[in-house]
Amino acid sequence: MFMSDETVVNYLAGTILLTFPGLGIAWGTWGVIWEVLMLLAVFLVGRRRGLLVATVFLMIGYVAPLLVLGITAFNQMSLVPLAGLLGVWGWHKHWPVRKTFFWSVMLAAALGAIPTLSFMSQGFDTKTVSDMINMIVLQYQASGLLAVIQQQGINEVQVRDFLQQGIRFYALITPSLAAISAAIEFGLVFYIVRRWFKEDEGRISFTRWSLPWYAVWGAVLGLACYLLGDQFAWTVVRGLGINIMVVYGALTLVLGTSVFLYLLQSPKIPRFLKLALIIASFFYFFFSVISLIMFGLFDLVFNFRHLPEES
Repeated sequence: MFMSDETVVNYLAGTILLTFPGLGIAWGTWGVIWEVLMLLAVFLVGRRRGLLVATVFLMIGYVAPLLVLGITAFNQMSLVPLAGLLGVWGWHKHWPVRKTFFWSVMLAAALGAIPTLSFMSQGFDTKTVSDMINMIVLQYQASGLLAVIQQQGINEVQVRDFLQQGIRFYALITPSLAAISAAIEFGLVFYIVRRWFKEDEGRISFTRWSLPWYAVWGAVLGLACYLLGDQFAWTVVRGLGINIMVVYGALTLVLGTSVFLYLLQSPKIPRFLKLALIIASFFYFFFSVISLIMFGLFDLVFNFRHLPEES
């Protein structure tokens, strides 16, 4: 007797949840592909066999390596697949798509950033920073870029100071970069799963992609943390605010692009004006990116496209 394709997929998804955490540690394969496969398995098992089964399978998969290899194995794991459970919960509760996606992707971003928090607080040690700067300066010298910079009135000491600030800032925003990576992974899986179960829910075009209005409070929280931390010299609070704003910058950039493309489809805007906007966006790229971020941020409040709240 041959098993149906659906049965094979169900067994395969369950096997992934039970074995991938341990195999990822044993083989050293934890990474983007590993997390995407586990997220996909969470959605498939949760959708077809229930949230409880998906939760139990995933917990067994995470706990078993800890019992066998010790608590230190936890440092090699990623918690991002756990965000899929919230997505399944929202799906079963028939939440609006934007609500399910927002809370799930925020959880995925937070879980993705957790392993980098210790690195943000410690940063690079002095020797590592010095070695990195020396390597970059040597590359500038070999390529002739350093000579060009010096012709602009900037000496090597200033270049080194700028590089040091850049490296420190990179260490500071490492959690937000990890959070954005996790959010992209979750968004990809969320899109694939929605297309997979297209018989249950209709497809939403990118130009109508949106988030709940209360998502704007995350940006407000980030700005408030940054201002308070800067005012009272609270380094941790200031760093938290910067990382939240970086994450929201990426999120609202996508949302702003959706709004911009929606407006370009409007028959009320003349074609020559649409063409001028597109050309200007390439010539003034940095200004265009900032504009798209602001578009996305204010769309959360003003709903420029007048989309229904439950769409």
